[in-house]
Amino acid sequence: MPTLAATATDLREQWERLRAWLEELPDPASDEPSTLPGWSLGVLVAHLGRVWDSIRALRTPEPGDDAEPLTLAEYLATYRADDPERLDRLAHEVAASVRQDPLAAIDALAEDALARVDDLVAEGDVVLLARRGPIRLGDFLVSRLIELVVHAYDLAPTLPLPPPVDPTARTLVAQALLDVGTQRTGTAIEVADETAWVLAASGRLDWRSAVARGAVRPSAVSDGTPDLTDALPLL
Repeated sequence: MPTLAATATDLREQWERLRAWLEELPDPASDEPSTLPGWSLGVLVAHLGRVWDSIRALRTPEPGDDAEPLTLAEYLATYRADDPERLDRLAHEVAASVRQDPLAAIDALAEDALARVDDLVAEGDVVLLARRGPIRLGDFLVSRLIELVVHAYDLAPTLPLPPPVDPTARTLVAQALLDVGTQRTGTAIEVADETAWVLAASGRLDWRSAVARGAVRPSAVSDGTPDLTDALPLL
């Protein structure tokens, strides 16, 4: 995995690319449906602010706190264990609260969060308490990068432009999700098409379609491509 500083740089660069793309939206608070069922474009855009707010919510463990860090795989698994109705309600509430100027609201959150990231990186790969449990800073930053890359693909069909995904960030996310998949399934595979793999790992592309697009290949040709249908999505 890359260094903390490199991950922080990737996070910033991915955001800069996505933020520039958001400027092209006619209405970032639009009620038009997004690619996510039940979410409008405005809700999806506003949800990006949660990525930054989660960084601002990080705190240092205190005596008595459970500070045994979750692995990235364990942390991502908490997404599926959460109450989808609660998450949906929260997303819509956030969107309603920033509807007047969602990009300005997200910018303020991002500025504060990225400044916090710089301060935290200077402390090293410390264990922090996030909303979903204790986790090392490096793994948490990767989880934030996964969110930005996946939602960039969610937003991409809205405009006739290339997906707002930084190539270096895409590579890091694809490898991180591959590592998570390997830990959970024990399969020995390699990424062949980063975009297809990220979409499959995040539940945006079914496994049969991902295989048809050449998302992964077996580490040993004689093994054949495993069926990961029951293991996906990873988050």
